[in-house]
Amino acid sequence: MLAEFVRGEETGTEFPTTIEAFRKTGTAFLTQAFRAVGAIPADDEIVAITRADEFVGGGMGRKLLLDVEYARGEGLGEQLFVKFPLDEGHPQRELFTWPMRAEVRFYLMSMETELPVAIPRAYFADFNSDAPSGILITERIAYGSGTVEDPLEKCQDFKLGDQFERYRIVTEANAALAGTHKAGGLGPTVNAKFPFPGPRQAGGERFPYSQDEVNARVDKLRSYAARAPHLLPKDFSTPAFLDRFERETRLVIENQALIYDFLNSAHDFIALAHWNINIDNAWFWRDAGALHVGFLDWGSVAQMNIARAFWGMVCAAELDLLDRHRTDLMRIFVAQYRAAGGPDVSVEEFDFMYRLTACVDAFHWMIDAPTIVETHLPTFAEVDDRKDPRLQEVFLARAQQHILTVMLNEFSYARATDAIAELKKRSHR
Repeated sequence: MLAEFVRGEETGTEFPTTIEAFRKTGTAFLTQAFRAVGAIPADDEIVAITRADEFVGGGMGRKLLLDVEYARGEGLGEQLFVKFPLDEGHPQRELFTWPMRAEVRFYLMSMETELPVAIPRAYFADFNSDAPSGILITERIAYGSGTVEDPLEKCQDFKLGDQFERYRIVTEANAALAGTHKAGGLGPTVNAKFPFPGPRQAGGERFPYSQDEVNARVDKLRSYAARAPHLLPKDFSTPAFLDRFERETRLVIENQALIYDFLNSAHDFIALAHWNINIDNAWFWRDAGALHVGFLDWGSVAQMNIARAFWGMVCAAELDLLDRHRTDLMRIFVAQYRAAGGPDVSVEEFDFMYRLTACVDAFHWMIDAPTIVETHLPTFAEVDDRKDPRLQEVFLARAQQHILTVMLNEFSYARATDAIAELKKRSHR
């Protein structure tokens, strides 16, 4: 049974594990926690909690909108955001709790090290691996106030007229973080807190499904395409494309060890990066007409091949943006990575890494999408098109449907047969 309070392994502070436990602690916990990490000085304290409302949004944890008052509070935020893991017994609790450990470490690092990317100001964070449980307290972004724009919705980029501008500055910021890390600019403990190889790579990273399990999922995709060909753009619902997809997924599974080992041994490409910076995981504001960005949702931040971080960024983009600007965004990433102190890698090699990434990561993360869409919207085949409100209003169905098409698009772009042939040729040199 999950204890109401556990001791954090990062700061040694005892913290509540749920919103309900948090409500019992009052201002005493906040004062102790904030002092423990230097968020407030020893002669300041939280004297009142004026708001503590649960916020329902997203699916990876429980959130609280918290307003506080300080005894002095000089330069301190009063509107805060608190994040907890999902409740004990939730089927996805363990899956979504562990990424919070990296997020906690990243926010604590931000309190000691200047970052090249804006993030919400941290006030407290800690994690307990035995529970497992974590807590994160940051400033609350004032969406729609002043120069800060309203939040964006996942997989609704089609509503934006400035998509490329947004992806450009997101690309620059993530590349700046990666390059700063490679240059040694993130402090002395970053490699200990975010080691590489990490848990996914320990003992050799491999695909999580057997060939028989992949075959069953490809069959499900064929059924999905037959029922709703109008939801799969280009030629993605045709037998010719699906036959090629099946052949190339077999080739990927057969050569997965070669692909993963290559991606994870490319030293110049391994750096700390945000793993999933879709533009809805960022906030935007304008200053003198210039667009600026800050990053949210740092769960699973890690050292990784930067081409894999690039996939995490574009996986919810519009297909026409990718088809027109994929290489432009790669050039921007490579240039900013180098400018921030990272190695001088070529766009051509970055593109090759990305194609291999699409072979494994894009395929791995989205091959269950047809089942998820059908589970959350059994009538998916009846919608008129992707923008039909009946689809758009069901978050998981909308997101999985769109990212499925991005996966198919990027898997097609990867030209797996050619990419694997090139990789084999290199391995024999």
